[in-house]
Amino acid sequence: MRIFHGGSIITINDNQPLVDAIGIEGDKIIVTGSLEEVKQIMKKNVKLINLEGKTLLPGFIESHMHPISLLLFLLNVDLSVCKSITEVQDVIIKASKEKHQDDLIFGHSLKEEQFDVPILPTRWDLDVCLNPVFISRYDGHIGIANSKALELIGIDANTKVPDGGEIRRNENGDITGVISEEALNLVYSTAAKYLIPKPDVIKKTAIKAFNFLAEKGITSIQGIFNYDTEEGGLSLVEVPIYKSIQDQMLQNCYAMICTDKPRKLTRLKKKPLDGGKIDSKFKLNTLKLFLDGSFGAKTACMWEPFSDAPNMCGFCVVEEDEIYEKMKIAHNSGFQIVIHAIGDKANRIAVNLYKKLLNEFPREDHRHRVEHASMLTEDVIKDMKKYGIIASCQPPFINSEYTWIEKRIGKERCQYTYPMKSIVDAGVMLISGSDCPIEDPSPILGLHALVNRNGFVPEQCITMEEALKTYTINAAYGAFEDDIKGSIEVGKLADLVILDKNPLEAPEDKIRDIQVLETIIRGKSVYKKKIE
Repeated sequence: MRIFHGGSIITINDNQPLVDAIGIEGDKIIVTGSLEEVKQIMKKNVKLINLEGKTLLPGFIESHMHPISLLLFLLNVDLSVCKSITEVQDVIIKASKEKHQDDLIFGHSLKEEQFDVPILPTRWDLDVCLNPVFISRYDGHIGIANSKALELIGIDANTKVPDGGEIRRNENGDITGVISEEALNLVYSTAAKYLIPKPDVIKKTAIKAFNFLAEKGITSIQGIFNYDTEEGGLSLVEVPIYKSIQDQMLQNCYAMICTDKPRKLTRLKKKPLDGGKIDSKFKLNTLKLFLDGSFGAKTACMWEPFSDAPNMCGFCVVEEDEIYEKMKIAHNSGFQIVIHAIGDKANRIAVNLYKKLLNEFPREDHRHRVEHASMLTEDVIKDMKKYGIIASCQPPFINSEYTWIEKRIGKERCQYTYPMKSIVDAGVMLISGSDCPIEDPSPILGLHALVNRNGFVPEQCITMEEALKTYTINAAYGAFEDDIKGSIEVGKLADLVILDKNPLEAPEDKIRDIQVLETIIRGKSVYKKKIE
């Protein structure tokens, strides 16, 4: 039994926003109030922990991430610091020296917007390496294969392009190696056997990954897991890998399953993927669907062309009738639905689909979500409020995109891009994540983005109190877990984080400097910052 006192304790409980002390026993919070009140209830054999002026608050909840992708990223070649195609080539050639010439090299986190000349590499640029090479843009919606990788994967001039995907060609009709959206499945269905490491390596990497999240103050994740039946594909192995690493997971995990066959959810919703209790560490309750791509890949579905690509409006990766049939199955089986939508047209379509579904099959407390919800016009926000649709946003996108997004979509459309204040003011539930490993999962950086937005459309800044809720109680609500976590209240899980500064008092330009000192999950300290 422990009592925390002597610092700022932010409860995120509107009925008792600040307290002097809290007491925990086992994995639960059992008392809050003044130090004397807490001592009296806790009585003997209690360890007093003086916060020494630091700040305690509920543990951060990451509302949208890809755990298996994080493991693969940690095991492969990071291109995020490359500032030119030449630097990409140098990093890949260096990596090839540690591999056999026939081994596939997988590079990730390419950010061509930070190049002096912001263009994607082509197959011919990557042919400087004699190995088969496949690299992925940081948002995961575009990849580039060199000639040897195209041969390995089996993509040539006669390959049929899947619906909702692209295999790009140059003006001469030659395949450039640039592959996007649904066409990426051609790559991953073949390349999975080269990308999946041995079980012992996976488990070691999992320990590293979940410690990494703990250092960020993250106590719960809402993770996306692909699960389909392509023989040898990544989608087929993600759920089995998840099962195999649950013993290494520090965080609570709420699984959102991406599948073309939503009837599978009922079969999957059992141990070990779902513990069956409201406070189980592992839960599964959600169908994840995709509508469009991303801004960076110019595949987000837009009403009008991209400002810097007047011949491109993006596209939907699936037909509306097809996605609606999947939605009906999941909804009528009692599952939550979350739909990836980034472009303004995609978000309108997503909300229209929800309207149709909920009018045809009314259901209380469904908590369906739009994932990313990047561009929301006033009419879409109004409908989200009316139908109880959650906006699951990724504030770190603002940190990555604010330097180039106006060039991509134009000043006018920026006004309703990442419109956090409009969402909050309309009474729509706003929850926050990072899309890790696409972005740094640090909630501190997310809070920075929410409160000051790096100057991007500053009218859409929200207050720190509102921002904290998106990473705590709101995020818990987004997973039907607000009764057990997301605030410091009696009976809730002792998922806590200690910060070196009070975020409610930190100057806006100092938010990103706040440090996580300790992370506690279910009453157990899983991370403590070393004091130098």
